[in-house]
Amino acid sequence: MKTAIKTAAFAMAATTMVASAPSSAAIFEYTMSDGDILTIDTDNGTGTWIGDDVDVSFEGNDIRSFQGGDNPSFSFTLSELTGTRTIRGIDYTPTRENGRRFHPWMLLTTNRGQINLWSWWGNPVVAGDYVRGISDYRVIDVPAPSVLGLFGLALVALGFGRRRRRIKAAAAA
Repeated sequence: MKTAIKTAAFAMAATTMVASAPSSAAIFEYTMSDGDILTIDTDNGTGTWIGDDVDVSFEGNDIRSFQGGDNPSFSFTLSELTGTRTIRGIDYTPTRENGRRFHPWMLLTTNRGQINLWSWWGNPVVAGDYVRGISDYRVIDVPAPSVLGLFGLALVALGFGRRRRRIKAAAAA
């Protein structure tokens, strides 16, 4: 009877984990018109934009809803933006303020099919938004942690079953 209850509890826990979490997440990788690589991780709500003139990381809750595609349409407010943008050989960090003017960091598409990293750069500000066109993209599927957790639980269950068989065999001997 105890074994049946344990088995049922284990089965319910495993079923709940599978039902409550997505089976996979996605990382979208865009090659920009100048060779930059823009990566968007929907599972973590993060991304990077790396190229000759930019090397930044960003995050924002809105990013989790990104759908991807070769011509995406989105507007995300970023909670964090770190890194540098190189302008005329000098690296500048992002800022939200330009004198008394303020605007949030954003990642958005333009009406010309480009992606705009909306920030001011430097203190004092020496440049504005970083805008590039998309030349290619790909999707990298990543298994969700719940699937890996289920695999781990299955291994644990197999280990307990093997241990129980050993104990029974030793008691019978």
